[in-house]
Amino acid sequence: MIEILLQRLSKSKLVDEIVIATSTKRNNIPLIEFITGLGFMVVAGSEDDVLDRYLKATDESAADVVVRITGDCPLVDPRLVDQAIDGFLNSNCEYFSNNDPATYPHGLDIEVFKADALRQAHSQTSEQTDREHVTPFLRNSGLFIKGSISNDQDLSLLRWTVDEADDFTVVSNVFEHFFPNIHFSWKEVFQLYKEQPQLFSSNSHIKRVVYTPQGKK
Repeated sequence: MIEILLQRLSKSKLVDEIVIATSTKRNNIPLIEFITGLGFMVVAGSEDDVLDRYLKATDESAADVVVRITGDCPLVDPRLVDQAIDGFLNSNCEYFSNNDPATYPHGLDIEVFKADALRQAHSQTSEQTDREHVTPFLRNSGLFIKGSISNDQDLSLLRWTVDEADDFTVVSNVFEHFFPNIHFSWKEVFQLYKEQPQLFSSNSHIKRVVYTPQGKK
């Protein structure tokens, strides 16, 4: 799944380098070896302090802008990634996303932010939620200029991420439908959803988790 995600992201026209930020836990060694064998840069850091891990990856890759994609989102669309990056570059924002508010299916989440904003967050927050989930401080502290892109239709209740076994069933159904093509767009997936909703029914009982200044809901 991670290989497919990386292959899809490699189609982005505006991403200069893809870096995988994993942890130093021993059980990640096979993942590190696998990804290195694919030719991608890997940075290993804290298991629980993912904010620190992101800063380490940012510094080691000398990035001035960070695009955050999570490893459980193999359906993320590089066209949408480029749209978010373009929106960031054409604004004066320090943080830019396509999920604030959420209008795209869960699993297409993209965040773009300045490396300096990440450093500021790293130095100013010790809250566990901020450290574990990387961007809550950027989104909720009120210290950063924010921007976003929204879909013209609210599809945020659709679930295309892979956190549970039922999620894996849905995403597997999608890739099996388009096989051997892995470079289909998110709009093609949405069209498939409209035509064959039964392929997406397995995880319909799982609720989307949203992080707010008051916590998780």
